[in-house]
This record gives sequence, structure tokens and C-alpha cells, in this order.
Amino acid sequence: MPRRFQVTLHGTGFSVPVEGDKPIRGFFTIRRVFANSPEAAERSAIAALEREERFRGLLETTERELGSRDGCKVRLESIGELSWLRWHFSRSSPSFIFFQDDENDG
Repeated sequence: MPRRFQVTLHGTGFSVPVEGDKPIRGFFTIRRVFANSPEAAERSAIAALEREERFRGLLETTERELGSRDGCKVRLESIGELSWLRWHFSRSSPSFIFFQDDENDG
């Protein structure tokens, strides 16, 4: 029987210019999915993210800025199982939390 999972994903290697500042290099985002196991939940969350127009836009912008999207990666940051109550009565935003990576600034 499928269970409810909250999956935090960490995207790295993206390049999104920000006016007057260093470009964005990555993001964190949360997805909620039904799955039979944590591994299946991770796969489902990443697949859902990859279908989103906003994510595809990040890939396209990165390719324009860097000439390639080969460095773009999405990995599991954390995962947790949610109770029925928390699934239905707590908020979850599909927004992206962007960050700038100072380590890659030459």
C-alpha cells in the first residue's frame, strides 16, 4: 500500500543570472509523493520535478549561460514519511529556494 512521503531535493550546477549579483548555482525544493518505499518516493519526486516547466526553464537558462547542462544534477537531500494528518493539514510549497555557490567562483 502506498505511503506518503515528503522529499527534499537538492539541485546543483545550474547557472541563472541575477541582476547585480552572482548567478544562482542551485536550489532546494520539496515534493510530496505517494510511493511504496523511500527509493520509489525519491524516483517519483525527481521525475515529477523534471516534468515541471520551471525546472526545464532552469535547464535551458543554464545551457544558454554555460553552453551545456551536463553539470546539472538533482539529488536527494532528505526524505520522511508523513502521517495522514500532516499530509492533509500541513502546507508544502513546490517553490524553489535558490542559492549562490561561492566555492565555484574562480
